[in-house]
Amino acid sequence: MLEEILAHILKKKLVKNYNRFCQKKIGHVLLYYKTEPLTIQSLSDKYTHTNNWEILEIIKILNELGYLVDILDRDIDINDLDKIENKYDIFIGLGAGDSGKYFGDIGEKLGKAIKIFYACGPEPEESNRLIVKRYKYFYQRNPEKNLKLRRIIGKVSVIKALKNTDIIFCIGNDFSINTYKKFEKPIFRINPSTSPKISTSINDLTKKNPKKFLYFGGNGNVVKGLDILIEVFKDLPELELFVCAPNEDDFDEFYKETLNNSKNIHSIGFILVAEKKFNKLTEECGYVILPSCSEGIATSVVSCMRKGLIPITTYETGVDLKDFGFLIEDLDIDKLKNQLKEISNIPKEDFLKKILKTYFESFNYTQEKFSEMFEKSLIEVINKLKQN
Repeated sequence: MLEEILAHILKKKLVKNYNRFCQKKIGHVLLYYKTEPLTIQSLSDKYTHTNNWEILEIIKILNELGYLVDILDRDIDINDLDKIENKYDIFIGLGAGDSGKYFGDIGEKLGKAIKIFYACGPEPEESNRLIVKRYKYFYQRNPEKNLKLRRIIGKVSVIKALKNTDIIFCIGNDFSINTYKKFEKPIFRINPSTSPKISTSINDLTKKNPKKFLYFGGNGNVVKGLDILIEVFKDLPELELFVCAPNEDDFDEFYKETLNNSKNIHSIGFILVAEKKFNKLTEECGYVILPSCSEGIATSVVSCMRKGLIPITTYETGVDLKDFGFLIEDLDIDKLKNQLKEISNIPKEDFLKKILKTYFESFNYTQEKFSEMFEKSLIEVINKLKQN
């Protein structure tokens, strides 16, 4: 965490002409994202967030394809946008959340560039609709409590951003991709990466307990469905839920009594991927469960899949479950209780088969897969640029 704080303090708002991997220049790219990984590059190994490594990899891919890269930090001041020159061949920028609030303004200035909207989640208005719906469901069950509304996107103009977009690179499955189809832009799917430090063995895969479930999520407990899981598992004493999530004072206070009285729900707190606690939990638990209402592709889930945990998720979590995972189709508390009882009692042979299928599927979410999908998509864009 200290490295992240230092990187945030020391970072430049604009890094110009990055060319470490550029052998021959054919063009110039503006990347609107984060500059912290360039300030302290060891952040890419920490995997507090997958994008620390991904940013460096995007720059490397662009360099190797012959492009100098200017990196504009997402915290840029609006007054500094006037300094951006209309000199770029390609513009790639965050656009789907408040971190990308200036995508439309920057895109307007770059008339000659092919503009790529980098969507790390679903279309913002659809995301907000689903988040509000999820909070309404919380209040239906708990009308006496008022929680802070988290993860609402309020600073980005979707219409302006997509008006200044030529192509969309979308981290997500059909859920996220379908939210952008109304804009009638070419869409390329990109899978997120996971830490290469996650390792497992066939022996580890056979030790898992079908009665143990892992919740592994970032901020926004109601958005990600932790409230639902607490209310479900408190009445399922034969099953265990291990909760790895950051603190949210109002949420924690409301569920404090329930958690204190539920011996089968264990509050672990925030943990890092591939560290000792993560490895221990993912070796013991049989399932990772995340009933989120709005994700691109939940990297917390696919990281656990790299350890063989069978995913139990909603469609909106963004993970294609195929025949190895379990889809949560109904968030009714009683119906979800019954579903989890059934899942925890599947025959041992079926349980082991799903673990193996999950593990093999997880290779679609590695650093190598991210690089392959991003580079392939980018080459198609560059070929289009050459034709014009």
